[in-house]
Amino acid sequence: MKRRWIGAGLSIGLLCAMLCGCATTSQKPGTMDEASQSTGVRRVDRGTFPFMGERLTFDVRHVATKSSVADAVAQVGYESAMADGTRYIPIWGTASSKSIVRLFARIDDRAEVYIDPSTWESVYSYKHLNENDRDREYAVWFWPEDLQASVERTQKGRVVKRDYSVPNGSMDTVAWVFLVRTFDLQKDREYTWYTFDGWTINRITLKVGGVEDVWTPGGFYAARKFEIWRERSDAITPHGALSGVYIDPERHVTVDTYHLATGWLAEAPGHVPVRLVIQTGIGEFDLILKSVEHVDKEALAALQE
Repeated sequence: MKRRWIGAGLSIGLLCAMLCGCATTSQKPGTMDEASQSTGVRRVDRGTFPFMGERLTFDVRHVATKSSVADAVAQVGYESAMADGTRYIPIWGTASSKSIVRLFARIDDRAEVYIDPSTWESVYSYKHLNENDRDREYAVWFWPEDLQASVERTQKGRVVKRDYSVPNGSMDTVAWVFLVRTFDLQKDREYTWYTFDGWTINRITLKVGGVEDVWTPGGFYAARKFEIWRERSDAITPHGALSGVYIDPERHVTVDTYHLATGWLAEAPGHVPVRLVIQTGIGEFDLILKSVEHVDKEALAALQE
């Protein structure tokens, strides 16, 4: 039973990022994609990031047993700069199993992503997944102009470094969730993006539904429903560019498209994520919004001391 909970642990732990769960599936791998081309890798200046200071708290529940198994928190920081002048906005999330659950499923996971304040795309991400006897770390540096990401993985004291080719626009899942919240997604439409978290390229498709009233401990929200589908793949290297024509890497599909989760975003400005039901090997888990707060810069700095 413990190992089955470990398998779900990654899903629970990264639910604090709202969609990083690696739910298992038995569907067969797909075939290799052909490479796509574009005339250039262009970055979009999206203006001021609207979520600085936001703090979201969630309750993670096992649907079948109706038990609350973990707490999850997502916190957005404020714009800052490194010594070399590189600007960034930090976003971090944590998930911890509750006292009773910890007897057989200890989960203490942390996800961090640093985004560009102008493009809102990932600059760097870090995941520390500490689940019973499995302790893993993933650090990812994103190089969007080169269609590449550099990964450093640490497990049982062993460090592995590797460069990956990634499709244009690929970003960490945490950054992707916040980006999606800024869009006006239309009912009955489908939207597709690529995310990369250091272990697989995800082709995420949102199928947009209607508006429903969703209950949370903080009250009811009118929220837009989404069906979330996922395809997992590995990039085939090398990739390159000729005469300014950038080529997305060919991808070998390792897991065909499958239904990952159902989510709801509030219709009110800011499109707060209010609920996510995700499928895992031991059933469904329900992530429900408990509170939305705004932490000012000075108070956040005091909390971090």
